[in-house]
Parts: sequence; structure tokens; C-alpha cells
Amino acid sequence: MKNLTLLLFIFLSSKLCAQIDTNLIYHKAENIINLIESEKIDSLLINSTDSIRCIPCNEFGINKYIPKKVFFSERMNGIFTSELISRLKRSKKMVVLQSSPYPAYVVFYEIFEKGEIAPQHEGVSFGIWLRSDENLKFTAIETIP
Repeated sequence: MKNLTLLLFIFLSSKLCAQIDTNLIYHKAENIINLIESEKIDSLLINSTDSIRCIPCNEFGINKYIPKKVFFSERMNGIFTSELISRLKRSKKMVVLQSSPYPAYVVFYEIFEKGEIAPQHEGVSFGIWLRSDENLKFTAIETIP
């Protein structure tokens, strides 16, 4: 019985902790940045979920989910400045698996390092969310802090 339990545990662990293809995730996030930089709205619409969750936007509650056409036509340029795009392209990055509010991989870019803005400042990360149950479509942005 112990062997069966152990085998079941190993099987489930291998399925739950399967290696993710971080290169693919980084490539998808970089592709979104490049499409934003070149303002290829049609391609962004194809590669995004129906709405974009915009945590740094000034909306509250449910309104943080902005229809993708509105996001790309009215919000994108105010958020993705040339300085931000430049920082994203040269930043350290890491992938985090997120399960709430939906399954996603978040690529966090360290756009300001600790102490760069001011002494003792913790730094700033910018996250690009890719929905894992929708072929890694762009679905959200956030900043920390």
C-alpha cells in the first residue's frame, strides 16, 4: 500500500510541477511588448483576451477589466511610454504562476532596482499576465509596488 501511495504521489507531483517552457512565456511577453511598441493593434487584438485587467489604471472594481479595443486605443500609449518599453526590454525578468483570479503566467520585469529611485526604495516590477488556459493570450498588467 505504501508503494502504491508513493507512486501515486510521484505521478501527481510530476503532473502538477511539470516544467513550464519559460522561453516560450518570455517570448510571448516580448512579442506583446514589440506589438505595443510598433502599435500593431490588429495583432494585439488577436493575441489578447476579450478584456485587459489594468491594475495601474485609475478604474475601480470590475472596471479594472477594460475591453481590449478600448485598452489598446485609449490606454495603451499612456501606460507603455517609450521609457517604459526601453526599461522592459533591458530589465531582469522572472516568471510566476498565478492561479487567481484566473490561471496565468506573469512575467515580472524589474523596471527599477532597489535603491534606484531613492535610497532604501524597494524598487518596482511591472507584470505582464499571459492567460495559461487561453494559449498564453495577453490578459493583464500590474505594477509592484
